[in-house]
Amino acid sequence: MSIACALINHYQPPMTRSKLEDEEIGVQVMQLRQQKNKIQLLLEENNLIRRFSLWEIINHTEIIDGFPIMTQEDLGDLTFGVFQLKRARSYAEERCSTTNLTSDVAYSVHRCKIIPNLIRIPTQSAHSNRVTYHPTIHFTDQAILGWWCDCFTGARFLGCCSHIASAIWFLSYQRWQTQQRQMPSGEYKNLTTDSIQVSDFYDSSDDDDDSQRYSLA
Repeated sequence: MSIACALINHYQPPMTRSKLEDEEIGVQVMQLRQQKNKIQLLLEENNLIRRFSLWEIINHTEIIDGFPIMTQEDLGDLTFGVFQLKRARSYAEERCSTTNLTSDVAYSVHRCKIIPNLIRIPTQSAHSNRVTYHPTIHFTDQAILGWWCDCFTGARFLGCCSHIASAIWFLSYQRWQTQQRQMPSGEYKNLTTDSIQVSDFYDSSDDDDDSQRYSLA
């Protein structure tokens, strides 16, 4: 293995090159890794994690003017890359029960009754129909203030889990798109292609997978 890696390093071009903003991102990473998740503390202090009576169900259009609009670059900066965004569309399609996310979709959110700019989006686990996670987002009309999720990796503040990424992706970006995607993620069953072409969009694990262990019955 070491010989193969040495040959690749010597003869193959680098997969990526340093960019001007890398140093700034590195400083930001070091700052964020020392922080505690303030949204988790906010939820615990107000007993909002388990008290469902403190949340009301609304359609996403009721916060259309209050949620920030973001670009794909903004989303990448927020998640520190594309990894958490890989499943954003599939989670949103599951929630909307359609692959056409440019239509007038029913995407419900839970809004906190005592903190109106705090929402959560119940999201079914990709691996178990019995498990639902609650990605929670604090926001203004200009920025995302913070997030928390009750999945295995959802409490981190350095980047976010794919459940959080999907919710922010839909609310800040996808619902503003006017062109339907030519091949929605729910229609890949007839597609055969080189794995190299799609490797940047698929992974073999998910945030809600890390705490699960499987065994033969």
